[in-house]
This record gives sequence, C-alpha cells and structure tokens, in this order.
Amino acid sequence: MRKFIFFLVAAVFILISLSGCSKGPSKADVLKELKPAENEKYAIHLFYKDSLPESETNEVNLFQNSDPAINKAIVKVQFWDHYQERNRKWAKAIGVNEFPMYVLVDADGIVLMTPYWSQLKEYLTESLLK
Repeated sequence: MRKFIFFLVAAVFILISLSGCSKGPSKADVLKELKPAENEKYAIHLFYKDSLPESETNEVNLFQNSDPAINKAIVKVQFWDHYQERNRKWAKAIGVNEFPMYVLVDADGIVLMTPYWSQLKEYLTESLLK
C-alpha cells in the first residue's frame, strides 16, 4: 500500500510540474514578434474570436491607403483568430481579454489597445497627420 501511495504522490507531483511548463510565452516574447522592425513605424494587430469582422478589415485597408504618410507609417497589419492555440496564448500574454481587440504596436511596445476601430483610427490620424 505504501508503494502505491508513493507512486501516486510522485505521479501527481510530475503532472503538476509538467503543467507549470506549458504556461505560454511571456509578454516580452510576444511583443518581440508583434513589433515592427523599423523605428517610428506602427503595426496593427487585430485579435478576434468568432469571425473576422470584414467591414472593419476593409476600413483598416482603406485607412492605411488613404494617405501616403499613413501608408508609410503602418508597416504591418495582421489578424489573429482565437481558434489557434498560439494566438490565444499570445493574446493572453499581452493582456487581451475581450474580442475583438486592436493592438497598436511600435518599436517600444504597445501604444494602444482598444476594441474599437474608431479609437485606433482617431489616434493614428492625430499622430500621423499633424
């Protein structure tokens, strides 16, 4: 009976220690992947849950191409669905808890996180078209 309890305790300990290893990436690791390569440039990332909001993605595209200054400053636009495990872990690592969520990133890190395209558009317009 003692051997059984010992093996049971050992198995539980191993399972707990293994589950601790799969916590996911750190915020710094995720930001390293999300940041644009160039200074003073932006990357827009949209994390979404159920389906890609086509009307908003069209608006992002139209906005990005609406002015040469905006087009030059936004070097990357990416969409991250919630169906892939990696995307869920990345969203969690950077603090995305609701969907959809726009995450604006520059070379220093997260500049703005908002569920509303209108807020992101307003921020970029004010920042880029001074």
